[in-house]
Amino acid sequence: MLLAHGSPDPRHAAGVEALAARVRALAPARLVHTAYLDHHPPSPAEAAAGAGSAAVVPILLTPAYHARVDVPEAVAAMTAAGPGPFAATPALGPHPLLLDAAQELLTAAGIAPDPRTAVILYAAGSSDSSAVASIGQTLEQHGTPGEWGPWRVAALDGGSTLPAVVDSLSGRAEETVAVAFMVAEGVLRDRMAVQCAAAGIRLVEGALGATEAMARLVVERADSLRA
Repeated sequence: MLLAHGSPDPRHAAGVEALAARVRALAPARLVHTAYLDHHPPSPAEAAAGAGSAAVVPILLTPAYHARVDVPEAVAAMTAAGPGPFAATPALGPHPLLLDAAQELLTAAGIAPDPRTAVILYAAGSSDSSAVASIGQTLEQHGTPGEWGPWRVAALDGGSTLPAVVDSLSGRAEETVAVAFMVAEGVLRDRMAVQCAAAGIRLVEGALGATEAMARLVVERADSLRA
């Protein structure tokens, strides 16, 4: 079961449902359900009644508040509503497949690896700065998926701002592009687009949930719980 945050913006749920469809294509023998913590049906309890039991994969990119607090509460609600068992995996990040997902968006935009091109992973962020820092830790541990210039992390909240990161790249690359480090499109990505336009850099189309790498990560998380 994919457990997403939810949003009043319908683009968020559309992106999550599209990701669920990719997961079904990768794992056709499994039943794949979706649930949302807020704003969009079905709720965790509603989804549990239909699923019976499930490995719950939080569609959250960092181990922030929602992963630490809301997900366990949702699993408890599922357990109370359905026969179970229900158990949750860790959040999707940190994980190198998230970097592969960013690479996938860059490739789809026609941007090939180039040492003269810097990449900014632009996250929605969190009041928990350690959650944003986990994205940088993934880069430090696994490196960039290709021969690029420097990769950096910016955030709307809880991390380095986009202007600060752009300034830090001055003289280090001929071109800088940004990838929305988020699950699906919506109002936060709209804010990122405005900020990138003001900074004079390109924000590539889409979000990470639109990639095959993200679907592989969901399956891997579910498999780790089954094991």
